[in-house]
Amino acid sequence: MLPQNPVKRTFYRAITSFFAALAAVLISIYESTLRFEIEGEDHLRLLRAQKRNYIVAVWHTFVTAAVFTLHHRHFCIYSDHPRTESYERSWTHFFREIGLKTLRSLGFDVLDASLGKQSAGVLNFIKKIQNGTPAIVAPDGPHGPIYEAKPGVIYMAAKADSVVVPIGASFSRRVVGANWDDFSLPLPFSRVAFVIGEPIVPPKDLSEAALAEHSRHVEQVLDKLCFRANEILTGTKATAGVQETDRA
Repeated sequence: MLPQNPVKRTFYRAITSFFAALAAVLISIYESTLRFEIEGEDHLRLLRAQKRNYIVAVWHTFVTAAVFTLHHRHFCIYSDHPRTESYERSWTHFFREIGLKTLRSLGFDVLDASLGKQSAGVLNFIKKIQNGTPAIVAPDGPHGPIYEAKPGVIYMAAKADSVVVPIGASFSRRVVGANWDDFSLPLPFSRVAFVIGEPIVPPKDLSEAALAEHSRHVEQVLDKLCFRANEILTGTKATAGVQETDRA
């Protein structure tokens, strides 16, 4: 919640914008230390050539690293928060504002659903995808359980006339947080492998059973791609077709 006092409100906006700009610079420096190894890039190239709408799905563990890597593609990110006065007056809300401004500084189209009704936020998110803006979604977010895909990503893809592009990831060295999602970031000067899978077409049948079945499929594919990403880094299998790049 923005302060009611005009002076305090101006200061709030200025300080969050300053820290966001600083964070964007630091992220760019951090990115330059990483070596990315990408497999399956042609899947995204083909979708762009076909002007096909798509949603990228990546486990919550790796979603922040994927955001840092994929920001030059101008993805849309959906964001929401508890609609309580105590939350909006908390430090968590303050840091969230900095985070959203940082994402916009990096080139993302951030849909802040907290500015209206939650149902309207989801509908607006779907409309953006329908209009050709790709999106990033964590199928096991926002609260887990970890590595268990919920039906939301399949449902949104069906409603947005889009496909789901699964991406697996692995880091040669990383730091792991204490949250439910094993939030991970690669350490500076690490190798980062991303494996982009074949697009998954959502079903026309949006019954609970059909959504559950396709969610399990997304889950299995994401796990498989993460194992493949780890193989690339460990060299346990041939890495033909892997493209080394500074950014995904």
